[in-house]
Amino acid sequence: MASELDAEQDREWAMLYDQIKSVLLQYGEEDDGGEQKDFLLVNDNLGLYRHRIETNKLELLRPVVVKSLQKLLIGYSNWEIVVAFGRSFGGLVIRDDEIMDGLRRENLPKEFQTIEYEGSRPQGSKFGDIMYSGSGPF
Repeated sequence: MASELDAEQDREWAMLYDQIKSVLLQYGEEDDGGEQKDFLLVNDNLGLYRHRIETNKLELLRPVVVKSLQKLLIGYSNWEIVVAFGRSFGGLVIRDDEIMDGLRRENLPKEFQTIEYEGSRPQGSKFGDIMYSGSGPF
């Protein structure tokens, strides 16, 4: 039974990885381990139902990008995409039905400080967010 769940997680992980990468490539270049580019989509499947994007490209904060990523999770309610913008900017946790907003707007350029996401809530507003406090995913 566990091996069936592991195999399903592996299939879903690979499918979502390819789809996430496709969305991101519309907005920037991937860091392939060589020269620093616009984003790094972590390609290690740790068995979690999570994908992680690391970036300093603030254009990836735009609601159209976040919504495009969120749409990929429809039908995958146990999955999430963590977008980390570095220590000073915080990040987002995107799920099929919500976005946990952990952005540190005071550190963002003015044009990004007022960005809002449909279906979002502040990080830490639910007890379950405890795993995202402290060193958290960002």
